[in-house]
Amino acid sequence: MRAFRALPRQSYVVAAVALAATGTALAINPAAQADVPEGQRAADMAAVSVPVANSNTDDITATREGHKELTEFASHNSDELTGAGKGRLKAKRSAVRAADLRGDYRVLEVDMSKVASQLNLPASVCEGRDSEVLVAPQSVTNITYTVNDGETGMPLDSDEAPDRPDRCDLSVEWEEAPEADDAVQDDPEEASQGSSFKAAAATRPYAKKIAGNCFRRKVAGTKWVDGSKISTAFNDSCYQNWVEKYDGNKSWNFYSKRAMSTCDSYGNFAIKSCGHGVKRNPSGPKVYWQDWAPIASQDRNDCRARSASVTLWKVSVAANFDVCDKQLIYKYSEAGKMSSYWKGSARSSRGTQHQVAVKVGQHNGRPKWKHWTNVSWGV
Repeated sequence: MRAFRALPRQSYVVAAVALAATGTALAINPAAQADVPEGQRAADMAAVSVPVANSNTDDITATREGHKELTEFASHNSDELTGAGKGRLKAKRSAVRAADLRGDYRVLEVDMSKVASQLNLPASVCEGRDSEVLVAPQSVTNITYTVNDGETGMPLDSDEAPDRPDRCDLSVEWEEAPEADDAVQDDPEEASQGSSFKAAAATRPYAKKIAGNCFRRKVAGTKWVDGSKISTAFNDSCYQNWVEKYDGNKSWNFYSKRAMSTCDSYGNFAIKSCGHGVKRNPSGPKVYWQDWAPIASQDRNDCRARSASVTLWKVSVAANFDVCDKQLIYKYSEAGKMSSYWKGSARSSRGTQHQVAVKVGQHNGRPKWKHWTNVSWGV
């Protein structure tokens, strides 16, 4: 049974009224429609979110602390970052430095007490939580903190009460920014260059990576008496976008989204859960389910390699990754919407990933995507 940490319905109403009165931006997200029986779905509640903005966030990219955060971020994600290819990041894999990232990423320090206040949460909710640090691509838009809504919230174990008060375990959501080639006609590619459709169809189909990036969420505990912060855990949520080229289909184009999370803790703290979800951005074209992977959750007492492979049309996109402990897979009826979570207790790196494949009508452009990410920690 899937359950989420959520506030009682009346708390959402109070929060919505308070945000409307203060003029704070408010986002309402639809309830999740997971492929599970109706009785097992989370309560149908409106979600309340606030944007990451000057009122609750400082941009520390150019500071010494920001440089330190970029250095750590680069060291953990060099493989994915050097494969992005579109920004000013040109360094080789073995030499990715903070200086290589500064033009393409922002380091944001978010005051969680202010976020809690803007969400009209009880003062005690984020009392033990200091600021969070987000390392975000310059290109992403609409970064928000959302009260867990049964859609993007942290999954609970079966012995945890789904209606217990939220403990500042908010979701961070963001959108991939529009790109100049989002409206590109991916297939038949040769036709626009003067060749015939028959010639294009004769070309062997292949999968092409068209985008990729990473987003870090780093959480902290209460400050020491000297003012220094206690980092507790982080979640690096990366993604890759793929398209099938020369598929020969006159009606549809085929795309894949690979979503990964790698999380770890600091010092004597332990990570308890982390995950990454994706869904279609309504500003983009309509998408239809084609495939998804993995197809089921997994609970084990060791670590093993697991494969996630999806078929676009004539070709597949596959990746192997290590899964430990428990991996929770949530595939929704809404096309393209899926999340995966690792759960357990560990003081070393853990991760999860999943892939979706969707189809889009020809001449409608490429899919647009929204993400959410979570991480929780303990001792």
